[in-house]
Amino acid sequence: MSSALDIGACFREAWRGFKSWWIPLCLVATVLVALNSGWAITWYFQEELPALQPYQQAGQAYFSEVLSDPFNALAAADRMLQRIVDISDKSETARAWQQIRRKVWRLLGVLFIIVSALHVLLVIMAKASVHTPQERTLRRDARRTALLTLSYAVMAVVKILPFCCCFVPGLYVYTKLYFSDFIITETSANPLRAMAQSWRMTEGNFWRVFLLLLITLLTHVMSLLTMGLAEIPGRPFEYTLRAAAYRQLRKAEADQQRAA
Repeated sequence: MSSALDIGACFREAWRGFKSWWIPLCLVATVLVALNSGWAITWYFQEELPALQPYQQAGQAYFSEVLSDPFNALAAADRMLQRIVDISDKSETARAWQQIRRKVWRLLGVLFIIVSALHVLLVIMAKASVHTPQERTLRRDARRTALLTLSYAVMAVVKILPFCCCFVPGLYVYTKLYFSDFIITETSANPLRAMAQSWRMTEGNFWRVFLLLLITLLTHVMSLLTMGLAEIPGRPFEYTLRAAAYRQLRKAEADQQRAA
């Protein structure tokens, strides 16, 4: 069983690391915010959006009719549906939807890899920020970025899948795999081995790790309230906090092994 996690020490160490590495960490977070923003999607589909503009106009016409005459909402809905059918029957609209379907699959694949690579860079820098110069493996980790990205992508899918079934089991699994992102930067990038080790590492500390998770979720709430701006400093601090907790438990594990 792991030693008890010191939450206060994690925050102090995370803050020291964040202060030293905030510029590169925030730069990566800025790119992530930009990729997740609406303007990036709009730019990617800029050729197809004009052909879909009539759908928006049909919706606006419906709401205008309902506001002016609420008692005829059903008739307004029928007219809107008829407009949508007429718009969909146009050849340019069909071509736009076909192009969008092709682009969506391409976008999902490329974005998923790029976002995974950026998260790996955050993990590498966050781990380096809380380590002493003698402990850092920054160059080795940077050389393995491609391999770590693939491993991170596999783990991201495994973490997300339980949420598709039920929120509470998904939250439990996510908490147990809280340190797997950092474990893959060690000697082995095997995602399954990293997840198994993270599962063991959180034994006896589940509620403390869960508390860290809840605290870091506040950054995502603040991000929604500030149109993503709070994510730029919040996401890097979240990663340094996770790195500090991982370093603390990793050190406790090594001390126990030496004492055994």
